Formats: sequence, C-alpha cells, structure tokens
Amino acid sequence: MSALSTSALFAAVSILFLAFIFLRRARHRYPPGPQGWPLIGNLFNAPTSFEWLVYLEWSRKYNSDIVHFEVLGTHYVVLNSAKAAADLFERRSHIYSDKPGAPMIEMTGLDKNIGLMKYSDHWRANRRLFHQYFRSTVVSTYHPLTARAVRELIYALSKEPSQFEKHIRKMAGANILRIIYGMEVESEDDSYMVVIDDVLHAISTVASSRAYLVDSFPILRHVPAWFPGAKFKREIAKWRVSVEEMYMRPFRELKVAFESGHAKPCVLTNMLFDISQDKEGRDPAMLEQVAINTAGTAYSAAADTITLALINFILAMLMHPEVQERAQEEIVSILGPDKLPEMEDQDSLPFITAVMKESLRWRPPLPLAVPHRAVVDDEYNGYHIPAGSVVIGNGWAIMHDNSRYPDPESFNPARFLDHEGKLRKDVPDPMQAFGYGRRICPGRYFVFDTLWMTEANILAVFSIQKPQDELGNAVEPGGEYTSGTFSFPTPFEARFQRRDGAGSLS
Repeated sequence: MSALSTSALFAAVSILFLAFIFLRRARHRYPPGPQGWPLIGNLFNAPTSFEWLVYLEWSRKYNSDIVHFEVLGTHYVVLNSAKAAADLFERRSHIYSDKPGAPMIEMTGLDKNIGLMKYSDHWRANRRLFHQYFRSTVVSTYHPLTARAVRELIYALSKEPSQFEKHIRKMAGANILRIIYGMEVESEDDSYMVVIDDVLHAISTVASSRAYLVDSFPILRHVPAWFPGAKFKREIAKWRVSVEEMYMRPFRELKVAFESGHAKPCVLTNMLFDISQDKEGRDPAMLEQVAINTAGTAYSAAADTITLALINFILAMLMHPEVQERAQEEIVSILGPDKLPEMEDQDSLPFITAVMKESLRWRPPLPLAVPHRAVVDDEYNGYHIPAGSVVIGNGWAIMHDNSRYPDPESFNPARFLDHEGKLRKDVPDPMQAFGYGRRICPGRYFVFDTLWMTEANILAVFSIQKPQDELGNAVEPGGEYTSGTFSFPTPFEARFQRRDGAGSLS
C-alpha cells in the first residue's frame, strides 16, 4: 500500500471516529463542563487535588449547579447545590445509592467498610445493624463513656497542651473502642492505634475518586509488584494486613471472652449475644461477618471525622477569639464558673451548638464525601446521566452556598441563631458533612453528640490562644489545608490557658 493510500485510510478512520464521538455527544446532552479530548476525555484537565474548589469554580463558570466531565470513558457528574443533591440522592435514591467500587478498595479489604460497599442485600444487612446501635434514640446510652473520654482529654490538655492534636486523636479513638469493643487504650502509641491510623490513611487515599490508575484499568491488578509503576501493589500488601488486623483482632479477642462468659459490656458483645439467640436459622458465619463489618466501620467512620472536626474547631477559635469569648460567656452565665457542661445542658447552650454546626459547615472534614454511582441511565433538568456515572455531591459547595449561608467564607456561628439567641429552624444544618440519601452516615448522631460535649468542655476550661514568637508577638495560624478524602489543616500551634475561675475543674 502506498504512503498516500495509508494516509488517506488513516484520515478516513480519524474522521469516522470523530464523527462517532460527535454523534454520541449530540444524541446525549450531558451537563456542561470543560472540553475534553476524544477517547481520553478530560484526563489532563480534570482536577486531582482540591477537587471541591475546582468543581465549585466550574459551577460558576458554566452557570450550572450540575457539571460533567469524562475520563477514559467514565462519566463524572458533580452536584454543587442542595437541590440537585436532594433531587438525585434522596428522591431518586433507587438510582443513586450504589457506590462506584474500585479494585483498590477490594484488594485492600476496605470493601468491609459499609460506606464503601456496593449497594446490595449484604449492604442493607450491614446498614440495618449499624442503625440499630447508632440511631438517635440509642446514642444517649453512650454519653457516660463519652463524658469520661472528654474528661481524660481535658486532663491531657492540662498536662501537655502542645500535643493537642495527639490528645484529640487519642480521645476520639479510645472512646469509640470502649463503646464498640470494650477495649482500653492507655496511650497514643498503643499498637492497635498505630494500625488504625494506617487504615484511616488508606481509606483517605483509596476512597478518593481516580486515586489510582488501576481503578480506571482493572487489568492492571494482575501486574506483579516488581513491575515498573506497580507501587500500588506494594501499598495494597501493606494496607491489607492493617485492614485485616483492625477488623479481626478485636473481634477475635472479644469472641473468646464472650464464649468464656467474661466479655465486657459493649456494642459487639450485644451483637454476639443477638447472634447466639437468633431464631431465624440464619448462617452464624454470615451474621458474624456483618457484625465484624459494622463494628469496624463504626470506628473508622467516626474516628477521623471527630478528630478532624475538633482540630478545625481549635483553628476556628484561634482565628476568631471573639467567638470563643461569647461561647465562654454563655457557659458561665448558664452553668456558673465551676461546672463542666453535660449533654443534658445542650438545650441551655444554643451558642455552643451553633459553634459546633458552624465548624462543620466552615471546614467540612470530608468536602466531597464518598462518590455514588448511577445504576441506570437517567435524565435530570434536560441533561443525560449515563448508567455507571460516578456522581459526586460537592458538600463544600453546598455548605458555602451564599443563598443558604450568606458570606459563607466567614466563620459566624450567629447565622444559626435568631434575635433571641435561640437556634433557627430555617437555617439548614450542615448535614452534607455526613453524605447523602440512603448512604448518609448512620453514625452522625453519635458524632454530633461527641463534638458538642468535647467543644463545650474545652471552652469551659481553657482559653485557646495563639502562640508567641521570641519577641512576644502572636503567631498567626496559616489556615491552609491539605487535599484528600479528609482535608486536614496544615500543622499549627495553639496554647491552652486554663481560664480564671476554672481552677477547681478537673
């Protein structure tokens, strides 16, 4: 074949391919979004960090609360408004309750996590059990243990205030481990806590959309670990060991104690008792696996969320001392100078509740939560959403929507209060911090209560102050954040000064 014929054939094939792409797009009107290339789509202009900010900018650029892009044949649809999120995730939950799934999630064993599971009967069984132990009417039974954990945190901050992040992380983890497994954690360096931190890092990395090439090309899961570019296989091997230990070690230990009649009262003990009394003839191994998944997910779902939300709260108090002062004035005026807040005081301290809500809204721990997946073709507002699309709720955009929260970049707890200082019912709670629809975090009530109790007690005992340099000048926190499934503030310092009149508190 001559060079001319080859060139003509290549041109004809290229024209036919481009025509195919054009006709496909003409047939389906996708939501607006950045222009992509044939075949690879938006591989080179889709964001890989701080995605929530880019998606919000696209929403403004294209004047649409729903935007679209495509990478290597996978469609991504981002919902940047509360209305779009409610319309799809809630009113069409039968279409949008699935999760994308990914080889990395499966190969690391993280598909045990209820939040990452595919939508199925197995997921529903796990969800029902989780809800049974963390619904709003049950979490009050955990308040005494949470109060104990908070008192331990206050003591640790008094002794070693410079390590506040370490103390907060230990408090969040130790409290949940007591509630779920009846376990006691003596220090932040406990070997099990180290394992858990490794797993939480894995979740934050693996759950990010398009984090690994193998998720787009599953065939890569078969390459050997020594193959160039196969670092992910080595990470899988390390994380899988940690995931297995996190889920199975406390279960095995507690099951031995349960069978010998020496198990401590806790959520998993109650689960094992219910399994032993099952009258429906269900497979005990299946019921145990559901219990393992539920218990492990309860820990991993709450630990990082609580830790990060509290660190964000500390940062907010540093940056806005006037808010801290008002919150402390409320505590003293209602409870007096020497009483620590209890959960029973929550209704009497609406500004503390407003501070908690504003901290979640201002800097949500999971700006995008975990993506959903469309199980069938759908149409929304004249736009086509193909089956298999990854559908992302941009919680950051929703919680920074000026129409819902005027001046959204400012930290202003008063937005949740009326002129009498009572909580407003017309200002929406920042629930997007916990996901959407049927996949919303069932542990959110527990998280709310833990955050309120911790923040109220810290404010009652300490004045959170900026550190000083060698000249005595206040060192301002940078306020920058990292990217990832969980978005952490870059390291900053804070001083915890015991307040006047709080000397008798312990």
